Amino acid sequence: VVSGWNWIGYVPDYALPVNAALASLPAQPGDIVKSQTAFAQYIDGTSGWMGSLTTMKPPQGYQIKLAQAGTLTYPPQLLLPDGATEDRGGKPGELSVPFWTVNPAQFEHSMTLIGMFQAGGANATPPDMELGAFAGAEVRGSARAIFIEPLQAYLFFLTMYANTGNELLHFKLFDGATGEVQNLKETRYFSPNYHEGSFDNPVPFSLPSTGTSQPGAIQSFDIQPNPFHTETTFRFVLSRSQEIDLTITDAGGRTVARMQTRAQEGMNAIRWDGLQGSNLDNGVYFVRLKTDEGITTRKLVLQR
Repeated sequence: VVSGWNWIGYVPDYALPVNAALASLPAQPGDIVKSQTAFAQYIDGTSGWMGSLTTMKPPQGYQIKLAQAGTLTYPPQLLLPDGATEDRGGKPGELSVPFWTVNPAQFEHSMTLIGMFQAGGANATPPDMELGAFAGAEVRGSARAIFIEPLQAYLFFLTMYANTGNELLHFKLFDGATGEVQNLKETRYFSPNYHEGSFDNPVPFSLPSTGTSQPGAIQSFDIQPNPFHTETTFRFVLSRSQEIDLTITDAGGRTVARMQTRAQEGMNAIRWDGLQGSNLDNGVYFVRLKTDEGITTRKLVLQR
């Protein structure tokens, strides 16, 4: 394979994790491999390839963009433990079925993007969001939030499609927690095989600054891990420093914990030990975050 873009066939008759399949290549940070519907970017020698493309399978074909030429040799079939058929590309958020769908076979070209939802100047992407790309009213791509373990944050790995260059694309955000769809202020012109964004510098997407829409905590309140076993962390973004109120209730509405504190401008993280000083049962709980922008509620699952 040469430096730049290559078409590669997948020769094995068995699936391989991306990191195993491409282990023979001299991959460099920023290199891209993509299928018709997903892609991954190379981070470093420790994390390897990460993104929405986690496994390479027959009889699919792939494109790969490398900074350094090399020789691709697929390894023998791996004896993976049960359930270990996928690589460390990250786990999707809570949405099990995409809100928007697109048929890639209808389009000749694709471009890719690593992005995030930004609020207060920080990554505020929660697990239950989906980013959609549109040309007019036509869906041209969608991506659910994926958790990237080395970053301890969620990102979007968006593949977009078109039959010609220079089409203007606009973007929407679907909130799986509320069912709300909101327009984003950013636009892009389609360029075949173009890639934008990285793990260190994802493309920021944000809500329009004018109008009646208020992002508040609805777009920037995340709980991770969820479900949790003992401890979990509440992450939220504020536009300014203020007093906040976190209340946790069980399914019957009984308050099981409450935290009142002063939070800072930008990203905040509050750790909660759900077992300390309490005798909580497995099940569903609700976390209510009250700020000056409003009140947001998220579902939390205790699973021991």
